Amino acid sequence: MKTFFKSIFTLGLMLVFLSINAQNNASEINIGDKLIIGKLTNGTFQSITLPKRNFIVKRGGIANYKSVENNIVVVTNIEKDKNGNTIVELKRNNGKRFFNTHKTIKANLQEALDSGELKTQ
Repeated sequence: MKTFFKSIFTLGLMLVFLSINAQNNASEINIGDKLIIGKLTNGTFQSITLPKRNFIVKRGGIANYKSVENNIVVVTNIEKDKNGNTIVELKRNNGKRFFNTHKTIKANLQEALDSGELKTQ
């Protein structure tokens, strides 16, 4: 019985340390830091806000979401939304526009880091 409680206690401590570590990753990101955009999950990004295809096409761009994968981006702005989530504004490191139309995109930092959509360089 004691080993059961010890294992539950150890598991609980591990979860606490992992959650603290995950929160620290988001707080360590500053303006000017470089991140890498990861792979698409289920055909779309969940934590990175990309423009809809029709807006891209209307502005004369190419609506290919896979072209965003593995791009190195720079954090240009950090803000909190009304729910307390950290929202970052990202621009491409090479100065080009996303889809040849948009200078910046936004992402929920913590969700994007946790899901692997954004990775630290």
